Amino acid sequence: MYKVVIADDRSIVREGLHILLQSCGDYTVAGEAADGNEAIAQSLALAPDLLLTDLKMPGTSIIEGARALKDTYPAMKIIILTAFDESEDIYRAIKAGVDGYLMKDTSPEVILSTIDDVMKGATCFQPKENSYDEPGLRRNVL
Repeated sequence: MYKVVIADDRSIVREGLHILLQSCGDYTVAGEAADGNEAIAQSLALAPDLLLTDLKMPGTSIIEGARALKDTYPAMKIIILTAFDESEDIYRAIKAGVDGYLMKDTSPEVILSTIDDVMKGATCFQPKENSYDEPGLRRNVL
């Protein structure tokens, strides 16, 4: 079972992700965070297998936080779930070592399959225009 920290500044999103992850039985939510500072602190304290996080939240930039988390816990997987598909954000996320980048309007099935792929070593980056079309994901297995 994988240990997960969920970070989003909207409680409804955190609750929905919590329910989604619990539904498949492979994940346990170890912590939740409402901003970048909490996301980084929770992840450093709990050493989860996965940080599932929003991109734009109050506090420390999650991309800057990703660099620090990867330095401390290189095996930790980080997936950004966001409403923003700016090419600069995606580029910065890749450079920071983020393992996945999904749009928030992605179907729950694709979110779960992407998380599973990332946990198995793939990197997955999804452009907004293909958010419901799993073949549109850009997957690389390491």
